[in-house]
Amino acid sequence: MTQVIHLGHTVGPFEGRIDDDAALAYALATDDPNPVYVDGDAVPPLYTVSLALPALLRGNHEGVDIGAMPGVRAGVHGEHDVFFHQPVSRGMRLRWSSVTHAAANTPAGVLVTQRIVLTDAADAPVVEHLWSTLYVGGTIDEPLGPAIPEHTFPEPAREHPLGSHTFAVTRDQSFRYAGASTDHAPIHIDDEAARRAGFPSKFLQGLCTFAMCSGAVVKVAAGGDPLILRRIAGRFASPVFPRHELVVEVFDAGSMPDGGRCAAFEATSAGRVVVKHGRAELAA
Repeated sequence: MTQVIHLGHTVGPFEGRIDDDAALAYALATDDPNPVYVDGDAVPPLYTVSLALPALLRGNHEGVDIGAMPGVRAGVHGEHDVFFHQPVSRGMRLRWSSVTHAAANTPAGVLVTQRIVLTDAADAPVVEHLWSTLYVGGTIDEPLGPAIPEHTFPEPAREHPLGSHTFAVTRDQSFRYAGASTDHAPIHIDDEAARRAGFPSKFLQGLCTFAMCSGAVVKVAAGGDPLILRRIAGRFASPVFPRHELVVEVFDAGSMPDGGRCAAFEATSAGRVVVKHGRAELAA
């Protein structure tokens, strides 16, 4: 039997609700500096990943056959791109599925993207995730599906810094995030499991790091208003380990045709770039 990537394969639908306390727990687990989540006036931008994670895992399991990509050594979270179509509010009921959306060769392996769109009771899109897994060392004969949207860091933006925010990553950060997000992958909460996978110790979930980046971007580029965020995207470059600082630098990347603004960002920890090609789009 031929092993393939099942483009268009759909798992779901799933259903859930935006729980006020769970959203607050997510904000606290990612040390989000914004007080609006404590007051319940808004929901952290990346909170819906805690709802969508089971769909992503099933989508990858059913949509990508073992052996479909020769040479694969491991699978890691490669990129994440989120589009916000309307505000997420507490108590909102949502419905979503995961669709195997695209696959493409990269210098590091094959990037397979699951598209997860969370919709409201009227079936209108609320939040859209392009959740990309990098199958390290793998190859495919040709790209499958559409090209995913570009978010390359524009180098001239480095001349226009907006500011930065520094997080002190705590020793229990990955445990707190696991509880708030349901991401209990052993490499993030067990040193021995991480060492077996080739890492020196446990490290943060990629989406914990990315959620921290979103908090910094909202603070620095959006004046603390998460409701004007229309898109946030980034590529994972290196892991973040507990007891280190995470520094997120944000830059002005100019305006967009619709009058909105664009910010570029990059995150570093222990002297390494950990999130690169960060892009945030903000409403006018």
